[in-house]
Order: sequence, then C-alpha cells, then structure tokens
Amino acid sequence: MVCLIILFVILVVVVFALSLYMHIREKRTGKAPFKSYKTMHEVPSYALSSWVDDEVAARQLYRKPDMTASELADELGLPEMRLIQVIRAAHSKTVTEYLNDRRIQSACRLLREQAGMTIEDIVTEVGFDSPSTFLAIFVRAMGQTPKQYRSQMTRYISDKE
Repeated sequence: MVCLIILFVILVVVVFALSLYMHIREKRTGKAPFKSYKTMHEVPSYALSSWVDDEVAARQLYRKPDMTASELADELGLPEMRLIQVIRAAHSKTVTEYLNDRRIQSACRLLREQAGMTIEDIVTEVGFDSPSTFLAIFVRAMGQTPKQYRSQMTRYISDKE
C-alpha cells in the first residue's frame, strides 16, 4: 500500500514537472505547447486553451472585424474543429462570442485609459464592424453604454486619487 502511494506521488511530481517544463519552454521559445505532441488530439485542452488565449491577445487577432473561426484557426495553425472545441470547452462560447469578448475587454481598457479617443475610434480600433453592433454587444456584456462606462470609470479613478 505504501509503495502504491509513493508511486502515485512520484507520478504526480513527474507530470507536474513535465507541465512546468513545457510552460517554461513555450514562454522562452515562443513555441506552442502542442508542437511536442505527435497529434493534435494528444494536447490537453487546458494547455491549448491557454496558448490560444495568449496568442489571440498578443497578436490582437480579435481586431479583424470579419474574423471567422476558419480564419482564426488558420492564423493559429490549428484545425478549425479543434479550435472550436477548445474555445467551447474553456469559455462555453462560440468563436465569434469569444472574439467579441476580447473586443469588449480591449474597448473597456481604451475607455478607461484613452479619454481623448472617441467611441467611433474605439469601435474601429478593437475590431467591430459597426458602432451599432459594438453598442449592442457592449450593453449586453457590461450592462451599460460605453459612455456610461467611461464616465463611471473616470469618477472611480478620480475618487481613488
């Protein structure tokens, strides 16, 4: 019984060390975590999801207004169905919803940090195809208009200072 426990602990440590090694290697070399796997199906979804999130953010792939799941998959070098599965599993969203969430996050940052930027400029900057689409998605996600959000954040920031 003790031998089984020791064997289990050793196995857990080895798996953890391998995961840590892959993470460090990916950060240093910029290589995707799935490059070391023989097939895409061997890659753990959590590793692939984290990599997709990092790549979409770093390369700002959400900024292309008409980005489709197929185009995103091509940009990332993944099979489209695998990308769809990973985003669905990690975020419970479609690829379009996922990209729109990224756009809204970016818009919120710009609304907070770039007071001189107009809403129309932000719409274009973050990758929405029209102000009306941006407004509808922003209100659904944030529960307020972009102007209300900016005003609230401006008050909040000035209160902290």
